[in-house]
Amino acid sequence: MVILWVVISSVIHLYSVSIWYDEALTMLTVSGHAKPDFSLGMTQFEPEADLRKITFELYNQDVHPPLYFWTLAIWRVIFGSSLEVARSLSGLFVVGTCILLYRLACRSDMRWPWLPVAIYGLGAAGVEYAWNARPYAMASFLILFTHLLAQKRSKWAGICGAASIATHYFAALCVAPILMLKFVDEWKRDRTWVKQTAATFVIGVAPLLALLRIHLNARPHQYSDFSSWLEELWALLKGSVAAGLPNSGLPGWGLAFVVVAGFALAGIAWAWRHGKRFVPLMYLGFLCSFFVLALVTDKSIAKMPDTYYLGIAAPWLAMLVAYGVSTHPRWSPLLAITVFVGVVTAKPLVSSTNYRQLATRIKTECSECVVVVGNGYAGAVPASILYESGGMKVITANPGDTPQTIAKRAGDQQPVMFVKTNEPPTIRIEDEFVNTYPSVWRGGYFEVFTQGTPMLRIDSDQANRTAAPNPLETARSRH
Repeated sequence: MVILWVVISSVIHLYSVSIWYDEALTMLTVSGHAKPDFSLGMTQFEPEADLRKITFELYNQDVHPPLYFWTLAIWRVIFGSSLEVARSLSGLFVVGTCILLYRLACRSDMRWPWLPVAIYGLGAAGVEYAWNARPYAMASFLILFTHLLAQKRSKWAGICGAASIATHYFAALCVAPILMLKFVDEWKRDRTWVKQTAATFVIGVAPLLALLRIHLNARPHQYSDFSSWLEELWALLKGSVAAGLPNSGLPGWGLAFVVVAGFALAGIAWAWRHGKRFVPLMYLGFLCSFFVLALVTDKSIAKMPDTYYLGIAAPWLAMLVAYGVSTHPRWSPLLAITVFVGVVTAKPLVSSTNYRQLATRIKTECSECVVVVGNGYAGAVPASILYESGGMKVITANPGDTPQTIAKRAGDQQPVMFVKTNEPPTIRIEDEFVNTYPSVWRGGYFEVFTQGTPMLRIDSDQANRTAAPNPLETARSRH
């Protein structure tokens, strides 16, 4: 039933939710256009299986390893170029994660092996990863697969562990504890397996070092400034617990954190007493590694979308909570009520502009108009608008532009629909453009009349407050 819920939920979301910032970067990268060229229009999103080119663009334009992007590129060539097809790959991996989680629960002699599957499948990370065209679902699947293979002392455990890191670097924070604990446990009993697994793991990870060397310094200002230890530790614990809960916006939802944390602590205590220390130690190893990494790289966990990143280890949290429920079954209705309320009141985990709604409004107002969008950091916002509009003419406002050069590229078609990104690389020219020409704020975008007499506005907030009809409206070309 839980797997059926995951499938239904992911299908609903993958068709109904707008493309968002990071997904636009995914679609561009796997299409061979990590650095977008908007003169190509919608052809930028056509499937591309040139894995060498994708790797090169990840090296120069991104901060992720290549395995997920290779897999998605091939998936899109086979099944189609749409965002829904791209998202369905993640849904497939989340279903696979649920199946592996059930297998691991059965191997640990859990009283109700379906329980961790239910907790993960209804939690924020499981739901979000299931429809998101990003590497996290695939990474979580491979991490759990590595766990299962290591328990079986399979010769593929090292290769699978390396593959998970080749999917997302954060997977190393999970895979390292898995293999280290298993190596210590098996050193005396099966030293040959330990050596072979360690060797295949190192060989598999080694090619990533060239990418990692560049990626470590690629975004120095993102989530920068590690604050106090107490604040960052609290953000770590809060985010890790939230990853195993539905993402509810209900007032007082913090009480649900207490419920889940209580069951997790009870599960840790039970596992420790009964000699099942593998999962608690792995999860503790992940949390410690995440904290140390943030400290060393001077990144603030409190500034991160922490649930999104920490959710990569959510299956282990689900195991610990399920241990706790097995220990105290009389309290299980409390958890059931908490999860049910969370599912009913759940909100999107990733808060992003609804580009689908915005593009639809622009297209309804003037389907032939040119859309100008601030390029921002990597062209993700204009790519989102372009994709959701279905091919309207989109041009970008770039850091070296002037209002006049943007107006010249936009041409004579009036009005120009202008969307600000408010990202540092182009925020200056965005403000200059909207303040230079007569413009009307339409809630999410401006109508800018570049053929009108250039003018100097006080600031963009004044344009945002414009409510009275503009006399230039009568000259709109769509009429």
